[in-house]
Amino acid sequence: MNDTLKIIISAIGGAIVSGMFGVWGQKLKNTSSNESVYAEHTDIMWDRLDKITNERDELKEQVIKLNAKIDEQSKIIDQLTRQMSALNSKFQDWESEN
Repeated sequence: MNDTLKIIISAIGGAIVSGMFGVWGQKLKNTSSNESVYAEHTDIMWDRLDKITNERDELKEQVIKLNAKIDEQSKIIDQLTRQMSALNSKFQDWESEN
């Protein structure tokens, strides 16, 4: 009976140890395959990042130019509003004289 028990215990222990090594081996394999996938696509990701950064910089420049145009147009609108007020005032004066 002791021999049978020893065989069973050693079989279970061996299965546990080999299972642990199997899990550890699979983790190493997954890590290395993930690293190779990342390594293969790193250049593509950097290129994408460069393109996105360049697009962002171009959009910033466009925003600056558009803000300058808005400022110019706001000044023109203010001038036209003053001119309209002056013309309305002159018209009201002319209307009250007639």
